[in-house]
Amino acid sequence: MSDSEKQADEAEFDGVEPQTASIDPEEFEALRFRAEGAERKLRDIQGTFLAAKAELDATRVRLERDLERKVELKFADLVTNLLECADDLDRALEHGRTIPAASPVVKGVAIARERFLTALLKAGLERIDPVGEVYDPNLAEAAGVIPVSDPARHDTVVELERAGYKLGSRVVRPARVLIGRLLS
Repeated sequence: MSDSEKQADEAEFDGVEPQTASIDPEEFEALRFRAEGAERKLRDIQGTFLAAKAELDATRVRLERDLERKVELKFADLVTNLLECADDLDRALEHGRTIPAASPVVKGVAIARERFLTALLKAGLERIDPVGEVYDPNLAEAAGVIPVSDPARHDTVVELERAGYKLGSRVVRPARVLIGRLLS
């Protein structure tokens, strides 16, 4: 806009008083009251929405945790059953070693057993072999006691009858052990 146009606009409105809109005070109060009510309702809806969102997030986290726990339990059950198969292979090896003619078969079973256990270890299984450690009933079950003469071996695991296994922090199969008892 040029200076001459501005001056022409100013000259046109010279002497004209600005008009103020007249608003009825009662109507203004009613509109203000409605606006405040709408703001309160909006805040309530926002609060309800945020509470529902927080509850939904908490439910999602709980469901994910529950699902993860169920998967862990099912996997632990599977591993426990597979360990029974490994025990069967151990028994087959033990028996096969008494038969000289079965030597090639025993070697094959031993290789299969090792591959089987290696696969379980890769899946997170951890062997429990507490020989020489103080007996811990959380990791092993006592199958019996063996007399010992050394006081340092009292209440320690002297012999392993069957290895135990853990999956993470959960013992899926406790070790079966013999515990040393000091001779009096």
